[in-house]
Amino acid sequence: MERPCLFVAGAGAAGTALALGLARAGWPLGEVASRQRARAAERTALLGGGRAVSFDELADPAREAGQQPVLLLVAVPDRHIAEAAAKLARRRWPAGSVALHLSGSVEVAALLPLARAGLAIGGLHPLKSLLDPARAAASFADAVFALQGEPAALAVAEGLVQALGGRPFRLAPGRGPAWHAAATHACNHLVALLDQALDLMQAAGLDRRTAQAALLPLMQGTLDNLAAHSTAEALTGPVVRGDVPVVEGHVRALAGLPPDVAAAYRALAARAVELAAHGRGLDAITAAALRDALTERKP
Repeated sequence: MERPCLFVAGAGAAGTALALGLARAGWPLGEVASRQRARAAERTALLGGGRAVSFDELADPAREAGQQPVLLLVAVPDRHIAEAAAKLARRRWPAGSVALHLSGSVEVAALLPLARAGLAIGGLHPLKSLLDPARAAASFADAVFALQGEPAALAVAEGLVQALGGRPFRLAPGRGPAWHAAATHACNHLVALLDQALDLMQAAGLDRRTAQAALLPLMQGTLDNLAAHSTAEALTGPVVRGDVPVVEGHVRALAGLPPDVAAAYRALAARAVELAAHGRGLDAITAAALRDALTERKP
């Protein structure tokens, strides 16, 4: 498949990381847009090519993209996708062009103005934490990408994923929020979980910097275990051992901490009880005692 020229609307971490990965894979770069041209220029310098423009310039009806088909990555925040699509649809795009948004939760219908302008529309969401574009661009290999949209858009999206060494997954219409919630729960909430654990470490007498350095290898070891085992098999600690007094001690230690820490501990420990009961042979009597220990007592 001939690779279309890449245009990027939005110069944040996701759009820049994908553009950098594709540029390294030999995809031609066209215009890279941000709200401020100076920001776009920073990104084209990182990409080693492309033309830096403001978002208004990219959407200018008087500008033409030439004759070569374009892959337009709509890489703006989710809440701005529909507005950006309406603005970009004013421009004249070459025949055979494709527009993909990068949201995991927004439906493809948000790009309908671009469909009416003649582009095939779809969505592409990498299951990656995209904080540092340069680092992320080198780590797309084996990442799963959720794809949705029209057949022509899906074909281009699959070619893009193949170029990055990723694995495509076709996401059914209406399933985006569940997909994105899962990604958020596993990624962003892991950060929140660590922050809560740091509260507990402070209660134990460690400063947050020292505590984070101590906890990260523990978390990495758990992730390594999960790479080789199921969730039930990877479970360690007092719940799977059936150590009720230890869990009771944990609950007492939570008393002076913010309520969200205790609520999260109880909820996740309760899930651990179910994992241990159904996947690790924890007996029913001990499981019941653990559930009772985790039950919040109202004053």
